[in-house]
Amino acid sequence: MSKFNADLDRILARLAAAGISRRQALAWLGAAGMAGAGLSLSAHRSLAAGELTGPGGIPLARPDKPVTLPRHQDPIKSGLKPETGGTFRLFNYADYLDKKAMDDFGKKYGVSVELTSFDSMDQAITRLASHAVAPDVTNITPDRIAQAVAGKLVQPINLDYIPNLKANIWPSLHSPFYDVGSQYTVPYTTYATGIGWRADKIKEDIAKLDNPWSIFWQAQAYKGYVAVLDDSREALVLAMLYRGFLDINTEDPAEIDKAVGDLKALIPICNPKVNITDYQTLPNATCWLHQSWSGSVLSAYLYNLPTGDDGSYLRYWSPPAGKGPVQNDCWAILAKSKKPVLAHLFLDFLLDKDVAYHNFVDFNGYQPPQVSITADSLIADKVIPEQLRTAVFDSAAFGAQSLQESALTTKGQALWQKGYARFSSGT
Repeated sequence: MSKFNADLDRILARLAAAGISRRQALAWLGAAGMAGAGLSLSAHRSLAAGELTGPGGIPLARPDKPVTLPRHQDPIKSGLKPETGGTFRLFNYADYLDKKAMDDFGKKYGVSVELTSFDSMDQAITRLASHAVAPDVTNITPDRIAQAVAGKLVQPINLDYIPNLKANIWPSLHSPFYDVGSQYTVPYTTYATGIGWRADKIKEDIAKLDNPWSIFWQAQAYKGYVAVLDDSREALVLAMLYRGFLDINTEDPAEIDKAVGDLKALIPICNPKVNITDYQTLPNATCWLHQSWSGSVLSAYLYNLPTGDDGSYLRYWSPPAGKGPVQNDCWAILAKSKKPVLAHLFLDFLLDKDVAYHNFVDFNGYQPPQVSITADSLIADKVIPEQLRTAVFDSAAFGAQSLQESALTTKGQALWQKGYARFSSGT
């Protein structure tokens, strides 16, 4: 304990020299979960530089501030044979990976593939940390990977087993800002947050409005047919972007309160529903205007149109690069995987051109970051119509100037969650 106290005193002295108060420094330490444990050298440097940190003292990654995650163990060695027999276990959202792909992988390597699903990333992390589940691989989002690393829930990967990463995936995601060097993750799907609507029901051409986000606050005529995403980050971001506020990772309580107030103002205007079912409700006309992920609008067209419906009324808009959120999901290998070699091969399997393409167009509608998949190719192959070109993206959309909902401090995450609860409960 005396060594910890000495280390703490030294880092507090350096912060004081940088003009940071002892109270603020201790608040950072507590938010990062470090007040009762030793600090790593990287945490010392981050705090001395005045950077906000998350669990384990890991700096909060941003597109213009990439982070190399610490390794708590070595990756497996190259050239090992995959484990055979028994069960290979996946942890993922329901209906997010084609069963055919799972079955094909199992047949290829002589294992049965078992899926355990979760409903939210909060639930996934909690179940992993409590050891309520013991999968080999898990779906995970970039804003939670540092938390998983700090908790030693995932293991570093050996990219020798994953040649498809550099062979097939967008260059901007070979070494993403949240995991420099792809030490723990490979990308799975990509999407933007924007607006989905039915052009046969909404009289405005939303894409041509001076501020397309304002449509939600002008939707009196569509009351009862409007929806906002059921997501603690996305819903508040809608209100922030409506005001032209682009710091979508803010931890300023005043800005979060302002966003909550704007969202609550929607209730008498259009009484928005709060859900993530636009892939069903837009094509069946129970919703006409929805804050939407691009993949959900593509899903609406690809799989959910009523019989005889050509979907020509579906529209999608999202802001230009750097003005609206883009995100990607990832896969990682659990630290206690019983089949770590096979887990590496599974990650590579998901990045195969054909596997990724068919999982996208035949099952989940969320675009994988494959170089071979472009808006032009999808339109030429009559997979999607020209009017949905706007729901397909390329590597440039995920560059250093992109706008992404990224990791927050423990305190910041609580602020967002409480703010969202005030809106969704109507209090």
